[in-house]
This record gives sequence, C-alpha cells and structure tokens, in this order.
Amino acid sequence: MESKGTILVADDDEAVLDTTVTFLEFFGYDVIKAKNGLETISKYKEHKPGLVFLDVKMPKMDGYNTFFEIEKDFPKAKIIFMTAHADYSKWALAKSKNALDLIEKPYSAEKLKELTDKFYPKN
Repeated sequence: MESKGTILVADDDEAVLDTTVTFLEFFGYDVIKAKNGLETISKYKEHKPGLVFLDVKMPKMDGYNTFFEIEKDFPKAKIIFMTAHADYSKWALAKSKNALDLIEKPYSAEKLKELTDKFYPKN
C-alpha cells in the first residue's frame, strides 16, 4: 500500500508513542517518532511532516514551547496537541498561531483517524 504521507508523533510515554504509531501506520501513514521537544524540532526540520501529534508535557522542552519554535520557521505547520493533563494555560496562544486541536489522553484509534482525515494535507 502506498503511503498517505508522513506524520511525526512526539511523546515521552513509550506506550502512548508506540500505540499512536501503530494506529497511524495501520491507517497508511509513515510515522516518525520523537521523545522530547528538542528531538521533535530536529525531526520536524529534517522531514517536514504533513501533520504532527505533539504531547504537551515532555522533557527538555514542553510541547507548547516546541510548537512555538517550529511555528517560527514553519508557520503553516499542522500540529495537534495531546495531553493527559488538562493544562490549557498556553492553549489560547498556540491556537491563535494556528495549532489545530487539543485532544485528551487516552484517545481512540477512531479519534486519530478522524483527525488525520480532517487535517492531513490533501494533495
């Protein structure tokens, strides 16, 4: 099956990361993994994925600061935040800079499919 495109998933929780990757690969996407904010920025610049699922709480740099760093150089980056901790303190600012959505963990495969169908860039 031909790939539908590339998605970057960033989460420091190995189980969440692996589960999310498995779902997205099943849906036909190539998936790049990152485990912290700095790695996410580096992999985004290298691969320029069509969509990013970004954990809010991560080591080295949280998801919001990671988003703001990516957004500086790539203002059209398509980024969806994931959180198990309902910390919406920086969400309004991220949303004003084109963050797409914020989903709460745990989320279902159906929710990931809905979001990729809605937000992955169409050719």
